[in-house]
Amino acid sequence: MISAQYKLLLGGAMVSLLVACSPADTPAAGGRPAPAVKVSTLATEIVQSRVQALGTLLAQESIDISSNVTEKITALHFDDGDSVTKRQLLVTLQQDEEAAQLSSARADLTEQERELARLEALLASQSAAQTEYDQRQTAKLRAQSKIAEIQALLAERTILAPFSGVIGLRQLSPGALVSPGTSIATLDDLSVMRLDFQLPSLSIKAIAPGQRIVAHSDALDEDFDATISAVASRVNPIDRSITARALIKNPDQKLKPGMLMLVSITTSEYDAIMAPESALQSIQLKHYLWIMNADQKAERRQVELGIRKPGFVEIRSGVSVGEQLIYEGFASLQAGSAVAPQEG
Repeated sequence: MISAQYKLLLGGAMVSLLVACSPADTPAAGGRPAPAVKVSTLATEIVQSRVQALGTLLAQESIDISSNVTEKITALHFDDGDSVTKRQLLVTLQQDEEAAQLSSARADLTEQERELARLEALLASQSAAQTEYDQRQTAKLRAQSKIAEIQALLAERTILAPFSGVIGLRQLSPGALVSPGTSIATLDDLSVMRLDFQLPSLSIKAIAPGQRIVAHSDALDEDFDATISAVASRVNPIDRSITARALIKNPDQKLKPGMLMLVSITTSEYDAIMAPESALQSIQLKHYLWIMNADQKAERRQVELGIRKPGFVEIRSGVSVGEQLIYEGFASLQAGSAVAPQEG
């Protein structure tokens, strides 16, 4: 039989053992280890506030090559896609009748000049009347005017490039009858592209001539630097938008008229705390972040969000620079619970 003294000693040992294993000395409440979390130090970075708009590309200069008269095409002096220079011959229309008239007018001018030379000699010897000389002088002027008129008709039948550019696809062939307004081909100056885009009039302070912007092409998956050249003098009264025009250098002629571009305009630039979107915990319309304090315990903070960029969001209030953000492993945390930070 165990003595009373032995029972007392055994009870004291059990109390000591329970005190040694009390919850106050365990890593976490309930005897479980503190949950592992990944943390990062909150810092500021430069962010840009932007407005975006869709724009359409136009060539710096663009025309449909056509004729001022109804006439038959005798020759086309270009191929599809040719690069041409200013005043290069593009199209010749039928001009046989005008060429014959020009030859006749020149012959008439030669005759009048010859008669004037003869009459000058006769006037010197007073063998001819002054009125006859004056009549010949008037006839010479008429012959010169006739030549200028015929040369103008010939110019209408000879189409030159008004500027340097690239020919599009021709629509007519030699022998076809062309009339005013009928497109023979297109001509575009692609060295510089115009980009027209619209913004709400509330953003009118965000744009000004000379401002640099970025234009993105989904078709080319490429960004292009552009400079605003002008802003419309009027606001559209229907949708209250304002149109701006930017210029984009296009030395490789990648950009084509009619392409859709996404315009991004920087309206402001400032320092802000950016946090990963995956670190946000949203409940209804409120947003929270988990912070590890100096005692390595979790705190849940309600935060105010700002602008977003891919994968990150601006935190305008609720946290401070230098605090430890819990960005992974916070799903089952409770406020005040101990955490075990892990290296990312």
